[in-house]
Amino acid sequence: MNGIEKITGKIIEEANIDAKKIIDEAKADAEKIISRYKEKAVSAAAEIEDAGSKQAKAQEMKYSSNAGLEARKTLLIQKQELLTEAFDKALVKLRSMPKDKYIDLLAKLAANAAQTGEEEVIFSSEDKEQYGKEVIAEANKLLKAKGLTGGLKISSKVRPILGGVIIASGDVEINCALDGLVRMEKDNLSAQVAQILFS
Repeated sequence: MNGIEKITGKIIEEANIDAKKIIDEAKADAEKIISRYKEKAVSAAAEIEDAGSKQAKAQEMKYSSNAGLEARKTLLIQKQELLTEAFDKALVKLRSMPKDKYIDLLAKLAANAAQTGEEEVIFSSEDKEQYGKEVIAEANKLLKAKGLTGGLKISSKVRPILGGVIIASGDVEINCALDGLVRMEKDNLSAQVAQILFS
């Protein structure tokens, strides 16, 4: 029995050595596999993070661009409102000139627009009543000074204009209404006024 125990002990010892060796090799292989997969996981995580970062940057740029467009659109609307307000105030200022200056302005508009000096002058109902005769008298003086007949007459018609005059000869009319003149000047001067307002 002693010999068998020695042989058995020797077999068990060798088996233990082999088992330990196999286990050690398996552990080494497992560690290599784990290390490899950790590297892959880190690499995959980095790729995912990079893709996410790129996507986040793209979204941020998109939102930033949209916000910039909205801001520019809002600013443009505000600028246009301020321009409109500036020209509206100019019209109000023209309409609230002292009487003598307003009559002088309307007379000059009528005299400059008249071609023959025999036209009819159309006013707003308010201006016709308050200033019509004086404007015609002053305009005819200006026309005579230019060598024209000075025969402008007040038209029986009135128009819903915000000051100014309309010169009529038959079916032909020359619009010198203040709101129309201000609107034309607005188109011509908007860039200059914007520069003054927003520089």
